[in-house]
Amino acid sequence: MAVATLQPRKGRPKALINPDSCTGCEVCVAVCPVDCIDKLPGPEYAGLNSTCIVDQPKCIGCWLCEKICPWDAISMVPPQEAPVLASGPAAT
Repeated sequence: MAVATLQPRKGRPKALINPDSCTGCEVCVAVCPVDCIDKLPGPEYAGLNSTCIVDQPKCIGCWLCEKICPWDAISMVPPQEAPVLASGPAAT
């Protein structure tokens, strides 16, 4: 029996989290099938009003996170528009 694996496809959209809208509720983290979303580490990002980030190379563009986000903080963007590095306060 063959085992299916989820692999990124070229041209698939990538999840992009708006740090100004993200509250760090981690609903997107729970639903991601490839575990490419994490909450920013460190005490300055603890609790609500923190933000999550997407590991762009791991994102398979499944849209689950965008659909489930209660804050509409996630957008799917073409891969060429997705940042190579993490977005948000830690990347500045």
